[in-house]
Amino acid sequence: MELSRISVFGLGYVGSVTSACLAESGNHVCGCDVASAKVDLINAGGSPISEPGLDELVRANVKAGRLRATTDAAEAVAESQISIVCVGTPSQASGALDLRFVETVAGEIADALRNSPPADEATTKPHAVIFRSTMLPGSTRQVAGKYFADLLEKGRVEIYFYPEFLRQGSAIADFADPSLAAVGALNDTATLETIASVISADSDCELVSLETAELLKYACNAFHAAKVSFANEIGRIGKAVDVDSSIVMSLLCRDQRLNISPYYLRPGTPYGGSCLPKDVSALMRFARSLNVSTPTLDSLSDSNQRHLEHLIERIEHRGSRDVVLLGLAFKAGTDDLRGSAMLETAAALLLRDYRVSIFDPLVSPENLVGANERFAALKLPQLDTLLCADLDAALSAGATVVVSKACVELEELRARTNSEHHFIDVAHWPELRKLEASYEGICW
Repeated sequence: MELSRISVFGLGYVGSVTSACLAESGNHVCGCDVASAKVDLINAGGSPISEPGLDELVRANVKAGRLRATTDAAEAVAESQISIVCVGTPSQASGALDLRFVETVAGEIADALRNSPPADEATTKPHAVIFRSTMLPGSTRQVAGKYFADLLEKGRVEIYFYPEFLRQGSAIADFADPSLAAVGALNDTATLETIASVISADSDCELVSLETAELLKYACNAFHAAKVSFANEIGRIGKAVDVDSSIVMSLLCRDQRLNISPYYLRPGTPYGGSCLPKDVSALMRFARSLNVSTPTLDSLSDSNQRHLEHLIERIEHRGSRDVVLLGLAFKAGTDDLRGSAMLETAAALLLRDYRVSIFDPLVSPENLVGANERFAALKLPQLDTLLCADLDAALSAGATVVVSKACVELEELRARTNSEHHFIDVAHWPELRKLEASYEGICW
C-alpha cells in the first residue's frame, strides 16, 4: 500500500478513527477541525472521543510524528495529497439532510487548492478529495459541481465517495478489516490506485459510481434498522404467547442458505408463491388478535403491492398496447402459479385493455391441479387463451416484453426481436442488453 500525505477534515468519531488508523499505517496525517479543543487534544496525544484503543493509537502516532492536527484548512490541504471529509451530516427539522458542514469544508479545500497552484500542472498528480460523510445519492456530484468545477476541468482534483462502516466499540478493527468496501468515483477514468493508501490492503474493494456508493451506505443502515424492527416485532408476538423469541431468532440465524444470505436480497420480481403471501398475512392477523402492534410486518404486503404497481407503470410508460410476459410461474423451474406476480400483472393489464400474450414452457392449463388450478382460475380465468405454445406466436411486432424468468435461450430472442421491441427485465438478465431491442431493468 503506497504511503501518502493525508488531511482529514472533521475530528469527530469517524475522523478521529480514520486519522489515527491511517497514521498507524505509516501515512503522514494532518487532522483539521474548527473545534480547537479537539485539535489541542490530538496534538497533546489524546483522543477527542472514547473508543477502545484509540487513545493509545493517537499517542503513539503523535509521538512518532505521523499525526498532528490544526484548525487551519489551508494549512491541512497544503500538507496533503489526499483530503478526506468526515464532517457530520445532521438532520434538519424536517428530517432532510443538512449538508452545511460538508459544503463549508468543500469550499475551504477548493479555495486552498486554487490559492496554491502547483509549480507544474502538467506533471503534478491531481489532489484527491474523498467524502466519507454520509450523504444521499447525488450529493457528492452536486457538491463537486458547486465547488470544484474549475479544478476538475483543469485536472487539478479527483472526487471520490468512500462510505464508512465503523461500529462503535470495534472501529479500529473495522477500519483495518472492513466488512464491506466500495468507492464511488466521479470520473469514469478514476482508479483505486489514487487512494490506495486510504483503503485497507486486505479489503475486497469495488470501484462504482458516486451514487451507487452513496446509496449503499443508506441501504446498509436501513437494512439494519429493518432487522432490528423485525426482530423486536417477532419478540413482541413471542412475548404475547409466552415464547422466548431470542431462541426463535437464534435458530432463524442458523439458516445461512436463505435467511442470512443474498438469496432474497435481489431487486426484481415482487414476492409471491404459496408461502410468503399467506404466511405474512396470517402473522399480521395473529398479531392483531393479540393486540400486538407490528408496523414493519404490516407494511410488507403494501410494499409488495406497490412494487407490482411500479412494474405496471413501467409497462404503461412504454405506450405499446401489446405486452408479452416471458415467464408466469412465481419461481423458475416450476409451474406453480399461486401468488404469482406475473399472473397478477396479466390480470391488471387485461383490465386496462392491453393485449397480453404469455410464454412459459413449464405452464400448461391442463396440467394444473388442486390449489394451483383454483388460484389460476380465480385470478386469470382466460389463461388458456393467453398462453402461447411457442415463442413466435407470443412475440407480436413492437410489443413490450416483460421478462420474469430466463425461460428461453438468448439466441432465440435475438432471432425473433428487433429495435421495435422493448424489454423490461425483472429477472436481472443483463445479457438482454445485447439484443437489438431497447432495454430497461425494473430496479436498475
